[in-house]
Amino acid sequence: MIELKHIKIGVIALLLFGIVFALTGIVCADQGVNATPETQSLGTTTTADVVGLAMETDAGAWTLTYDPPRSTSELNVFTGYVGFSDSHPGTATELQEISNELTANGGFIITTPSSGQIYISQLVVPSTMLNQNLPSGPISSGFATYGSLGNFIDPSPTKTPGIYSENGIHTGVLDPGQIQYTTAYDANIVAQAGHTVLTKSMNIDTRNKVLGQSNINAQTGLTYIATDDGGNVVGLENLMLDGAGNTTSASDRMLCPFAASIASVIPAYCNIVQSGSKFDLTVGSVTTTANDKFVSNDASLPVTLNYNINVKPYGTTQGQIPAIGSTSAYIKAHIQEARGANVSKAEDLTYSEASSATGTITAFNKLMSYSSQVTGSSAMVMHTITPIGSDISPSTPVTVPDGGSATFFQTQTAQSSSISPFVEYYWSVDGKPYETYQNSYTFTNVVADHTISRGI
Repeated sequence: MIELKHIKIGVIALLLFGIVFALTGIVCADQGVNATPETQSLGTTTTADVVGLAMETDAGAWTLTYDPPRSTSELNVFTGYVGFSDSHPGTATELQEISNELTANGGFIITTPSSGQIYISQLVVPSTMLNQNLPSGPISSGFATYGSLGNFIDPSPTKTPGIYSENGIHTGVLDPGQIQYTTAYDANIVAQAGHTVLTKSMNIDTRNKVLGQSNINAQTGLTYIATDDGGNVVGLENLMLDGAGNTTSASDRMLCPFAASIASVIPAYCNIVQSGSKFDLTVGSVTTTANDKFVSNDASLPVTLNYNINVKPYGTTQGQIPAIGSTSAYIKAHIQEARGANVSKAEDLTYSEASSATGTITAFNKLMSYSSQVTGSSAMVMHTITPIGSDISPSTPVTVPDGGSATFFQTQTAQSSSISPFVEYYWSVDGKPYETYQNSYTFTNVVADHTISRGI
């Protein structure tokens, strides 16, 4: 399972002094969303040299989602009820493991506790998991595979035909395996009673992008000097990227086969980053760049957002005139991440920064960047517990994440002691004898491979 996901937020600000901020190695990440089959590109370029009034307004919002299709051929959907006694040790833990695995592969299970029992009220098992063994525990001792769970629902299970997922933009909870992004951009420039030279380019491309490319790219260049009393130029610009994803299969989202081979799932996340600037000048030169990238068919490529504003003197044939007025820029980020297939939030990071300057401005330069990607190099370490001999369940090797747990059961009546009135169970763990009054043995905090068998 993927554990390390990398995010970097870097900021450099120069306001006659330097500020540097960086966060690296944070355990979190975004994964891009696939492009739609039909893609679009939109581009504009504006140039103006005006004495008087000049205005430029840009605004746009774009939401893109990928919600894996689930047809009858891909899913077995069961509805009904099945109860498990709470006297079974580890039932809650086992159901959580079952839920995590189903969610990671596009299915789900809904459980409801009632009258001391746990009920399955709805079960969705992808066809790829029908023959997959259940996690070790009391449920798996009776139901060997995910597919067999549906056979024990009372009343008899019914398979729901047709398409389960709507495969579109949702306003509520994300579907299993769904990824959704929204980006928004707005800018407004008003220059009056002065000489304005403006160049503005805007490009939107909905295709999959690789490293160094952008889905949204806006560049602005402006020089202004007031020619009448009360003349000024006011500018405002913002770029936002909001991404959320449910637990997804890494093998479907990482093109590198070596990364996919050591990483099974990409954890759920919900990350939003905003950046922008504003200025109010009577004289000066301003350049800004704003771009982001979030459309990709490879989760190992980073999702990025970059913003830069540079306010500098107004150049004339006689020399440089310092900028006069005010300017500011900001970045805000809220990062929320899960670990592995567990959808519980494991990290919550918030950060905000703002810089401003007012008066005679010789230099104001602020660069802000966000980069977040999935890296397979830090996939969770896995260990194998191998059962030996018969009369033990599960009867096949069980893979356990580092620090995880697994439970095994004896399937035949144990020997009775002539001394104790209790039934004794004999185990052999890593070749060493162990006896207990329970017919189960649980490995906890697993950090190495183990063997287990029914003792003599």
